[in-house]
Amino acid sequence: MVFFWPFWWGYGIGALVWDIIGIALFFLVLYIFFRYGGIFVIRHFENEDKDMPCEILKRRYAAGEITKEEYERIKKDLDC
Repeated sequence: MVFFWPFWWGYGIGALVWDIIGIALFFLVLYIFFRYGGIFVIRHFENEDKDMPCEILKRRYAAGEITKEEYERIKKDLDC
């Protein structure tokens, strides 16, 4: 199977070399996608989870459900 074959070299060693280069490039692209692309997706969800309790706390304080002292204490506990 030939993945990358820019020149017609026949079915000799040249075809084997280009096949190996094509397979290596394919796995390199997969590695880059999963290594670096996956991190951005995971970090995006981690940031959402971290910010969510702080947003809930702000909403509760704005709605008057908790006092300023409770707000400051909980904010300190959550590291907001």
